[in-house]
Amino acid sequence: MLLGVVAGSLLGVFLLIRAGVETEQEPAEKPRPRIERPPPSEISYPGIYPARYEIDAVYKEEPRSISGTQIVRYVNAEDRPMRSLHFRLWTNESVFTDLGGGTTVSSVTVDGERARSSLDGTDFEVFLPKPLTENATAKIVLDFETDIPEIAAPFGHHSGVSSMGVWHPVLAVYDEDGWNLAPTTEFGEPYFAETADYKVRLTLPKSLTAVATGVERNRAEGRSTRTLTYEAESVRDFALAIGEKFERVSRKVGGTTVNVYHRPESAFRAERALDLASRSLAYFSETFGAYPYPEFDLVDAPLVAGTEYSTLTFANLQNTEDYVFDTVVPHEVAHQWWYVQVGSDQFEEPWLDESLATYSEWLSAGDAASRFPDPVPPTTPLNTSVADFPDSYTYQNVAYLRGAQLYRDLAYKIGEERLLRGLRAYVEKYRYRTAKTEDLVSTTSKSAGEDLTPFFESYDVAPLKND
Repeated sequence: MLLGVVAGSLLGVFLLIRAGVETEQEPAEKPRPRIERPPPSEISYPGIYPARYEIDAVYKEEPRSISGTQIVRYVNAEDRPMRSLHFRLWTNESVFTDLGGGTTVSSVTVDGERARSSLDGTDFEVFLPKPLTENATAKIVLDFETDIPEIAAPFGHHSGVSSMGVWHPVLAVYDEDGWNLAPTTEFGEPYFAETADYKVRLTLPKSLTAVATGVERNRAEGRSTRTLTYEAESVRDFALAIGEKFERVSRKVGGTTVNVYHRPESAFRAERALDLASRSLAYFSETFGAYPYPEFDLVDAPLVAGTEYSTLTFANLQNTEDYVFDTVVPHEVAHQWWYVQVGSDQFEEPWLDESLATYSEWLSAGDAASRFPDPVPPTTPLNTSVADFPDSYTYQNVAYLRGAQLYRDLAYKIGEERLLRGLRAYVEKYRYRTAKTEDLVSTTSKSAGEDLTPFFESYDVAPLKND
């Protein structure tokens, strides 16, 4: 992650993009179809996911921090006993700790018994008092405190806004290779989590406004503080924004409320942001499948461009040039499909979400067939890990632009409607799950009625594994 650059969202290469978004007509509003969740597992609590988070947190201004108690109910759905669990403390990246930020965990219990733990950078390992057998459930309680640095980034405070895309311990992903503990990086995003349900109680000074993933279910007013209760189902993360002077504009898009929270100095851009977000949400719902959440929030924050989280996106409303801004918002809204609904490992295969978000933005602008006509040189395979890119420039060109050009060329080959039918099937099959490049190719091939593996491999996707 680079200072002054959006972490893994729209980087410097998008200063070249012109959106061409039409603004004259309002999108037709349609009811938001109810997306049924898969049937609950017999062993999981409370539903289909391996973890549920309950957090009771307090935000303080002096010193600026957020602290509290986190309960994680975890079910071992693997085929082996667990002797420890790994959490990621993403705020312990050096870019944050060098400026005084970071998270400390003061105590851990497992099923009421104190547990040993160890910390190695962003990896916080909890040693279970006894092995957690297959299908068994554990209740892990962590007391934590996160210091918030002065920095304009996805985690930090600047210009009256605390942007907290990452702020609490998050359970690492356990896959066929064991615990996924990717290192941090100077560019791109290391963040990777499975879908989970959240219930968060946040106490903060009355003078401040909070915006969060999910939906506010309750608020209690104290003498100088207020406590807000949020609930979020089927999300990848729980992001927070806390501002001193937030104002809000809103619009209904089908069954979803779209909100733009902005600083007073950004009021001139608020309606434009709301229009872009609303149109994008309506278009992507029609194109890829219904947006399944009741709210979408776009929060004005002092970033270079924007960065995405579940049901919440940060964007710089004040200083972003118009032609860049018209690109940023649709791209970040598209991530609600490619990252939030269909999850992927943003460290190992960053192209999966970034290229689809880029191509989706081109589609929404109506110029997917003509955007960036000159091919980006194939300097490295598309499905390259962030760690294997030589620099940020190459990462941006390959993961974003060349990946989007693949979809444009695939539309030439099989027809745009067949491609979009395949992407809709991809969303339907992997919604709330984690997909890999092989899954994308398999699903689009089935919808196209032909094996697209040779096409993907000819377009510099490294050789694919057989199903």
